[in-house]
Amino acid sequence: MNQNESKTFLQFIFNQMVKLDKEEISTDQARTQALLCKQVNNALRYGLDRATVLMKIKEHNGINNDNVSLDDSISTKNKEIDNKK
Repeated sequence: MNQNESKTFLQFIFNQMVKLDKEEISTDQARTQALLCKQVNNALRYGLDRATVLMKIKEHNGINNDNVSLDDSISTKNKEIDNKK
């Protein structure tokens, strides 16, 4: 999600809070929308965490002259999990 989408998301949440205060939407509608907002927030968190991992991999590759990629990291982690079974 890019910065404009994040701003739009936050603007939507703010507008819904205003509508709830003015009783333009019911508490059930607000609750349902809050659950959807929680899912969007989880997607934003995933994107942030993924970007952090990609930056750390790039830093590692620069320091250690490696060519590790995110796919390599996932494959290695899955092999470790399989070996523990």
